Amino acid sequence: MKRLLISALTLAAASLGAYGVSPSQYTQGRAQDNQYPGQVGGPGQAPSGPQPQPMPGNATYPGAVPGPAVTQAPQDFDAMAIPDWAKAWKHYHWEEAKAAWEAKDSLFIDARAKSEYDQGHIPGAIPLPLNPQTDYDKYYALYLPKIKAAKHLITYCHGAGCQLSNKVAQKLWDKGYHNLGSFFGGWPQWNEHKMPIETGGTPQPR
Repeated sequence: MKRLLISALTLAAASLGAYGVSPSQYTQGRAQDNQYPGQVGGPGQAPSGPQPQPMPGNATYPGAVPGPAVTQAPQDFDAMAIPDWAKAWKHYHWEEAKAAWEAKDSLFIDARAKSEYDQGHIPGAIPLPLNPQTDYDKYYALYLPKIKAAKHLITYCHGAGCQLSNKVAQKLWDKGYHNLGSFFGGWPQWNEHKMPIETGGTPQPR
């Protein structure tokens, strides 16, 4: 048995020598295979076997192919539908609202929450938050002289999908103020055009 084992080892060494690999090199290579499973020749070599393929549009994956950029179309504020119950008064498009503000003969009325008004509003606008009712009554009484003196009253709120401006306009209309309208684009469109803004709890003279 011992003689057979010696013969087998001698034959294996001769086979490795035929390929230019010594027994010590063979042992070292096996150790590297165990250290880096699934790779040929250790670190820095191309991995063997099937590899994950790049996913289109997945920019975080190594070698990924970026997908086409998605550009969101700008909101067309002037294409908003007017509810039937709000068709009694005028609805201002952007250019009309801008011209009215620049003429300084229109009073803009912010129908958003008072906290939002405080953070930023159209310069000269007064707060007239719809909710709660006590706030509406409070600010209506406070700014009644301005409301009566204004040539035009223009309500606004969060723009597309928001009806606060129309609801405040409805309350004013019911009180007999028919010189009013609602600004379609509201606060978002005002900011979109990088117009001046004012902060604080009370309007400043213009």
